[in-house]
Amino acid sequence: MATFYEVKQLLCRLFGHRDIEDNDDDITVELRSYRGECENRQIQISNTELLELYNKVSAMDNNSLELYSENTYETAVDLDHFIMRRQEFPLTSDDSINGISYEVGYPTAEYSLYLLMLIKDAMNQQQGRNSRIPPMRLRRPFERYFGEGENTLETILPKMIGEFSLKIVNTSGNYKSLNILRKMKTSFEFEFMYKTGNSLVEFLDILDMFPMDNGIRSRTSETQIDTPPLRKYTEDVVDYYKQALASNDPYIKYISFYHVMEYFYDEVFKRKMVTDLKNKITHPDFSYKDEDKIYEIAMFVKNRLRMNDETGQGNELESLKYVLNEYVSVDDLKARINIIDSNALNYYQNNKVAFCNASVIGWSDSQGVFTQLAKRIYFTRNSLVHSKSGKNKERYRPYQDEKQLQLEIPLVKAVAEAIIINSSEII
Repeated sequence: MATFYEVKQLLCRLFGHRDIEDNDDDITVELRSYRGECENRQIQISNTELLELYNKVSAMDNNSLELYSENTYETAVDLDHFIMRRQEFPLTSDDSINGISYEVGYPTAEYSLYLLMLIKDAMNQQQGRNSRIPPMRLRRPFERYFGEGENTLETILPKMIGEFSLKIVNTSGNYKSLNILRKMKTSFEFEFMYKTGNSLVEFLDILDMFPMDNGIRSRTSETQIDTPPLRKYTEDVVDYYKQALASNDPYIKYISFYHVMEYFYDEVFKRKMVTDLKNKITHPDFSYKDEDKIYEIAMFVKNRLRMNDETGQGNELESLKYVLNEYVSVDDLKARINIIDSNALNYYQNNKVAFCNASVIGWSDSQGVFTQLAKRIYFTRNSLVHSKSGKNKERYRPYQDEKQLQLEIPLVKAVAEAIIINSSEII
């Protein structure tokens, strides 16, 4: 990890000092023509305060872009500049029952300094003369970091970083492990995305935030969330959901939402298989001495497990139907789809999926609705992932069928959300 003097040199360089000696002097920042004023201004950054902050950060635990202690957790999130301008930050959410608070906004001074330490480490790993040049995004006019009022490390460093973070504060003292804090982060991220329809994307590493090659990275927009999460969600499926929302490509969206459903196939299929088999062997009509009954059990298992090579349906279609039955309420699903797209319910009821002829959904058919849901979703998925030339009538053609596929997104999005929520646990 970068030393104190390395970080201090980086700060000095960003404030316009080229040759800096390793000493304990305060940092003097010259503000020229400050906000149109004719006279220059000088601001002092205390070496003592900077050293205290550095020692505090060094004593905290970290993992890549995560900085945490027993009671705090902070990680960088990518917010679109347009959203940053139009929203009021910080966005806060307090769970007074469990003693947890969440905040999306400018990073703390501790986290900001930690990121500068990571940036300096990345610079040290560069070869040649570029090893002394900070990332382009930090080489902005530094006057913007300073306001008209009191300027301290707590106000300067977050503005210098120019990105936002997700902060979790554990006021109860009951949740001290990193694993628990990450689960809380996952819960917040899902509910943020669920309520806003926008992806909450974490940076991958410091080079993702501050590319050393001065490349331009893409951004994803976010907006406000107002209530704390009260459930623990499965992290893997939230990642699929996040990937779906982060993409503008309906193909990637559909496949990512489908992965949420597929995640539970084996678990739910096995549970259904065991339950049905128990019911059969404990039924009063069953006798292990009756060969016909034994053979009936064997055929039941065989038929349940078989795979139909011709259609490619087999276990997956049955598993999807079991997952839908277990985690999805039709009434709740219809309500959620209607929120996402008010025309979608009627469309699914009266129109097949044009490029694969997947079935319509009879919402009032209480007996067959799950079968119809499963077939529409699964046949569409097959059309996306299979591209055999002999099945042109069932094959998805990029660009040509994109608008039709876009119409299916509200359905799989709402189904994925229902599965994520109903497979979760209450905190």
